[in-house]
Amino acid sequence: MKLLSSFLFLFLSVVVLGSCTHKEKQIPRDIASLQASGGMEGIWFLQGTSSTRGPYNGELELRKSNDGTFNVVRVVTYINYFFDGLRVQEVWTGKAVASANTLTISYDIKQADFITKLGTLKRDPSEFRAPVTVLSRFVTSPAGLSTKFSDKKESEYSEWITTRRNLEARPLWVNERKNLDAKGKSIPVAVRGVIKLFKMDIGYDKDPLVKSYKNRLEFKDEHPYVVFDPTDFEFYRNNKDIIRVTNKITDDISITEAVVKRNAYSPTLPDKAQGYDKNAKDFHINEAGMVSHAVLDEQGRFVSYSPDGDSALWTGMYVASQAMRYLNTKESEALQNVRKSLKGLMTLMEITGDNKEFARTLAIYNPQNPVPQKWHRGTGKFANLIWLEGGNNDMVKGITHGFLWASLVIPTSDTEIWNELREKSRRLPDLRIMSEKPQNMPAALGLATLFTGDASYKERYLKSFNKLKVKVGLNFDTTFYWHGSADWSGINLSMVGDVTDIMVADMLKETELRDKMRERLMDAWVTYQPARRHLLTIAAYGFAYRHGTRGGDFRKESSEVRFSEALRESIWGLREIPYPRPNLDVNIDHSLRPEWCMSPIPRLFWKSLKKPEPPVSYFYQGLYSYPVFELSAFSSGFLWKDSAFAYTESHNRGVEQAGVDYLYAYWLARYSGVRDVQ
Repeated sequence: MKLLSSFLFLFLSVVVLGSCTHKEKQIPRDIASLQASGGMEGIWFLQGTSSTRGPYNGELELRKSNDGTFNVVRVVTYINYFFDGLRVQEVWTGKAVASANTLTISYDIKQADFITKLGTLKRDPSEFRAPVTVLSRFVTSPAGLSTKFSDKKESEYSEWITTRRNLEARPLWVNERKNLDAKGKSIPVAVRGVIKLFKMDIGYDKDPLVKSYKNRLEFKDEHPYVVFDPTDFEFYRNNKDIIRVTNKITDDISITEAVVKRNAYSPTLPDKAQGYDKNAKDFHINEAGMVSHAVLDEQGRFVSYSPDGDSALWTGMYVASQAMRYLNTKESEALQNVRKSLKGLMTLMEITGDNKEFARTLAIYNPQNPVPQKWHRGTGKFANLIWLEGGNNDMVKGITHGFLWASLVIPTSDTEIWNELREKSRRLPDLRIMSEKPQNMPAALGLATLFTGDASYKERYLKSFNKLKVKVGLNFDTTFYWHGSADWSGINLSMVGDVTDIMVADMLKETELRDKMRERLMDAWVTYQPARRHLLTIAAYGFAYRHGTRGGDFRKESSEVRFSEALRESIWGLREIPYPRPNLDVNIDHSLRPEWCMSPIPRLFWKSLKKPEPPVSYFYQGLYSYPVFELSAFSSGFLWKDSAFAYTESHNRGVEQAGVDYLYAYWLARYSGVRDVQ
């Protein structure tokens, strides 16, 4: 309907103008003319001036369509206007109608896309609802065909076209954005009944905002989508000094949106890894070796470390990333990084003074500041540190993962580290979390076996698989994905645990256990593949698929072709991550997009059992999963754990995330031999 109304508006404009024009004038044939031989079709050289950004030049493509109009692509680059040292290019697409005296072009341009606030700049919600129709009418002039028009918000334009060249096989710009099906298999009747009970408890279906979407087709069908947008990837790889703003009014907010996409697609994957590796080492691994946030000043200069409460997990994954980096490159810096952060992981187990407890993270003690709540000052040799209580199931997986990967690269001649690793591995099975969450015990006992060579640990390792929770996890698929609803953080956590368990079993030559664990990893991939969890795809390839494992779920519900597609898509998952990460005062809300839709299934619906019960808004999630450069890149500390169908984010300028999510995925892909990573 929008396209039809725009076309009628364009047609009426031409008719009205045509009825008011005078008899045509003859003009020289060395400049653009509506009577030029061959007609208007072609690519015209365009020049102009914007009232806000100054002069520009570019091209205007007119390509005949089946309805008698022209499809238009307008591409202009500003000559003297730069944003953060980069040139700015504007791309608009539209429709054109040519008469004897005028060429009338209609563009539908977005007033707002997904950023609602940037610093002191704000978008009004009404700006997201409909595009602005920009009308440009070219008429004959001494300079060629010229026009003056306004985008009705930001700029006045004056431009003209002169010489023409032939069309290329492909238009100057093509929108390649598309929605990929992410629905997955049908929800069993019993599960649907459980979801219904939770929805009633939450009051989800009665919520006014949820109800406002009930007539949307995707809502009725419970049909989620992953938004995939490779548009301009090749352009950015070949034009690293340009920001391209497409079909939007060009202002600081729309340029910023384009900058983040440019920072995702312009650098190569190795370039981004090099950047993140250096940035993590310089600004995100604190004095104790733990992954931390970086506090930056207005000029982006480092001020201080800020603790990350989940650092035990992220530090373990960082150690793994640097071990994989070392195994791929033999760079001494990677080995140094492993040593420093491994020391931090080992300190987590010692600083509490209780053999059954371990810390979540560490920071330097500052006597000028009070020790925060839930933090404690270390004693003895750790008096210069403070530690955060609450080591749990999630954090211990980081410790075991880090210990394992470090053991693959730390030379046996490094006796000090190896002696401490052996001592800590003996203590791992005694941690309280091992009895509370026995699924962690096999990894703990397996590491103790590998590090100490004590056969009694091997015997205990094998017996640990008789525990009910461990046996159920090993022999039954406990994963779930119901039309966009899943335990997203748990997916990442389970993947880390699975990789550790597979590697330990393999190193202990327990091939039957190893193969069962590989099947478990493949089953998880089959469950979540509709949602395109790219890190899980890379891990499944590296530790199961490439070793020949498929699993029963794979054979019933997937195929070799689908896995190959998913592996190629995982490379795009890495490409979507920008470097550097944006460090902005920013709010994002995709629900203001006209095409966005609420999910009929609440997010993490089982959390309604928490007391006090969260508000209804806690359970909101969308049916569209957006590219990293349009959402999670702005604020996520580890994007692989984030909800796939989130739609809002906010971030305060001055706090930078570490980028371990990119480093772990990239070096895992390299270690696993994924093609096209380099």
